[in-house]
Amino acid sequence: MRTMQERVEAGFARVARRLGIRGRHYRVLDPLKPLKVQVGSPFLCFDADAGFQMRKPRMWARPMEYVLSDALSLHIGDVLEQEERFHFVSGIETYRPPLCVACNTRVSVFGMRGVTQIHVEHCPASVVLIGKGEDRHSGMPGALRAGSYMLYLPVLPGFYLTPYMQIIDELDFRYIVDAVETSQNGTRAILSLQQV
Repeated sequence: MRTMQERVEAGFARVARRLGIRGRHYRVLDPLKPLKVQVGSPFLCFDADAGFQMRKPRMWARPMEYVLSDALSLHIGDVLEQEERFHFVSGIETYRPPLCVACNTRVSVFGMRGVTQIHVEHCPASVVLIGKGEDRHSGMPGALRAGSYMLYLPVLPGFYLTPYMQIIDELDFRYIVDAVETSQNGTRAILSLQQV
């Protein structure tokens, strides 16, 4: 006899096959090659509402979405790709659809300034503007204060983000890590944009 959780997951899978679009499911085993291991090609259906009413799109600068999938097993930190858009799984709870972060860029993480060691390469992530930056100036007279950004990064095996590390996104914007919050769901960090 199937457990209640198995029945819930079977229902999620049926809805995903009906409403979703086929995508790719990756398991991150190496932060330097985060998309190397493809686990499968499940149907994926994303919505900003956990009830999947499909009434409105996700709001601007709010990266959280829920997913229904027919994947055999999702783990926190898994990366999902659908039509060249990436999400990573950040929360899994019993009887509820998994919570994901919608990614808007891919980032590489380097050591502190002057250290060229690369720790993470081209990893899907979300970088969202959260306000004006600290009183850190570029050294140029009349320069504007840099913006502050929130970084959402999936759980990466063997890697921990620390303050003062450098991040470069796919548009070659460079950031410095100001503060880090690490949890079993992933990493959140406040970044400052480097102006020089």
